[in-house]
Amino acid sequence: MRHTDFRFALDPELGVELLASAGDAADYPWHSHVSSCVLGLVRRGAMALSRRCKTRETRQILRAGEVFILGPHEAHRLSAARPYALLNLCVDAQILATPGATQIIAARLSALCREGWLHVSECAALTAALGCVARIGAIAPAGNNALDELRAFLETCPEESISLNDLAKWARLDKFQLIRQFRARYGLTPHRFQMQNRLRRARRACLAATSLTDLALTAGFYDQSHFIREFRKATGVTPSQYRRAGHILPSIPFPDQSSTRRQSVDSTCSTASEADKVIG
Repeated sequence: MRHTDFRFALDPELGVELLASAGDAADYPWHSHVSSCVLGLVRRGAMALSRRCKTRETRQILRAGEVFILGPHEAHRLSAARPYALLNLCVDAQILATPGATQIIAARLSALCREGWLHVSECAALTAALGCVARIGAIAPAGNNALDELRAFLETCPEESISLNDLAKWARLDKFQLIRQFRARYGLTPHRFQMQNRLRRARRACLAATSLTDLALTAGFYDQSHFIREFRKATGVTPSQYRRAGHILPSIPFPDQSSTRRQSVDSTCSTASEADKVIG
């Protein structure tokens, strides 16, 4: 999978990322967004969206102009056999749950629309979807059992080298039970889940002035070529291309300047930043 066009705009303070991509074909591997809600819009062509829920898989064809919504930890796969264009809006789920956040994010979308990142009709469609997500609410799988503790560890410390046997001991299961139960709950195997979180960390660090070697080590890869292959498979671009495609956005005025609301959103954004949650 290689993109013919790829760029993204990131607002770290607000926990919002708008990603535009296009290509002759696409095949994103199974993955999930651990901390973000994703609002996608097919701009051109058609894409197949597959989802996993426990032991069931569903598949739908999305055509130009259609919107899809993915919640945190919702395992999915996107593919296109012909030329396509896609727009993804990733919003930190914690920030989205903050009072007034929907209006603030809508203002950010409008600003990006004026800057030529998306068309007026696309802005309207994503803003409407944003309102739906805010009303419905999107939360990650809850619980406090050993499987949830293991999932939290693989999210926050993906660079750690830990064997499947050790993970199974942690969950008090044999390794085959662990793979089956973890996949049923989160849609991915423990290895695939850890890999996607390593790449998420690499994407976050990629925006800083870091060498590829340091970037790979930070994310838990000890083979740079393996790191580049996995990065490209997940994103469609190399780490260097990803870095060049990024645009860090300045903060925008909040529509409601009340100190209570601003402090609430700032507090949530700070927490998300510390946990590398801007890129989900």
